[in-house]
Amino acid sequence: MSNPVPPGDQGGPVPAWGRKLTVPCPECGLPTHRHRTLDFDGVHISRPPSGPDPAHPDGQAQESEAAWIALMPGDYPARLFAGGEVYHLVGGIAWPGPHHRDYGSAKVAHDACCPGLHRGRPETSRGAAELWRAMRLRLARDVRPPR
Repeated sequence: MSNPVPPGDQGGPVPAWGRKLTVPCPECGLPTHRHRTLDFDGVHISRPPSGPDPAHPDGQAQESEAAWIALMPGDYPARLFAGGEVYHLVGGIAWPGPHHRDYGSAKVAHDACCPGLHRGRPETSRGAAELWRAMRLRLARDVRPPR
């Protein structure tokens, strides 16, 4: 998904632990919401009990740090997107899949529909293809020279 933060790099556009920040996508320039995700390796979403520093369980640095993921601003119908494209937020952490109390809406990973990453319409889901088209139209409007 989105770029993880290199260890020790706190000066970039990605926020420090526990802060939500809207930053532009480096590929397309559209605003995204960056959140931590505990999805360490794409399979396991759990981690050992944390010590005083929640970013480093038991005071030790993980081999693979929790990644930052870029989410689209807003809520979208989860049924229109593939399973790996939807997330829900709990305590500022992006968790895979929709939340059972969100009544069918979910956050969507920006990488699923980013026009800078996908030269053609994404085929992963109907929702990703529609968002990709809407984002391309927005970019086309934004780059027109003023009259």
